[in-house]
Amino acid sequence: MEQYKNTTILQGDLDSLLGCAIEKFVKGNEINYFYDFNKLYVADRTNEKKAIGIDLALHKGSSWCNHVIRINPDDYVNPKTANINAINNISSRNYFDKYAGSTALMMWSYYGLKLPDTEEGKMLLLCIDSGFLGHYDSRFKRVHNKYLKEMGFEELIDLLEHKQKSDFVKLQQDYKTKTNIVVNNEGYLTTLLPLDKLSVAFGIPLELPTQKFTLKNKFESGKGHVAHTKSKGEIDGLISFALTGKYEFKYTAVN
Repeated sequence: MEQYKNTTILQGDLDSLLGCAIEKFVKGNEINYFYDFNKLYVADRTNEKKAIGIDLALHKGSSWCNHVIRINPDDYVNPKTANINAINNISSRNYFDKYAGSTALMMWSYYGLKLPDTEEGKMLLLCIDSGFLGHYDSRFKRVHNKYLKEMGFEELIDLLEHKQKSDFVKLQQDYKTKTNIVVNNEGYLTTLLPLDKLSVAFGIPLELPTQKFTLKNKFESGKGHVAHTKSKGEIDGLISFALTGKYEFKYTAVN
């Protein structure tokens, strides 16, 4: 497996940060960009390595992504996106057949990483992007378990069976898993996520870059409804696109 070939693009949540940590742990690829859906920041402008977006539904370029990226089944799909929902032809029409887990869990499976040693560590993996929720909803439990089985995570299904939804909600609160990552006024990434505790729980070091980030590009962001937009091809200059529900979507585009 080729090492240190790429850099990564972080966006502002734990799913993306753990995904970036996995890329560094497995391949040595380090964060050089930060994307907040309106702006792209860069740390080292001299770094010419190609970047991989982590938990980003990029319209072009390499990325790991867990989002539904089609309005209709014929919509264009970025061939450089690693995405279970893209592979399974999920669109607005069959939205509730989607994989609803995190990008990080998808990457964990792909790279064949050993699950965390502790029960709490395993539970935290399912806390990311609230990836436990589908198990506790009778409408989605079958689909939720199907994806976990396909990814080789039967052990996590057993864990979900022996826990309550409230156990995961409490863990999300204890570890502040929904806390954001932001660029502060001085250009440095900052967060209230307990990175040291999370690193121990996952068995993979989680850390923010210490370099200063500067603005590289600005984008226009927008939202829409599939009743008014039949295909994402109707949107000019797409940078990223994802459905946020069966009928709603969010995108960024070139100004």
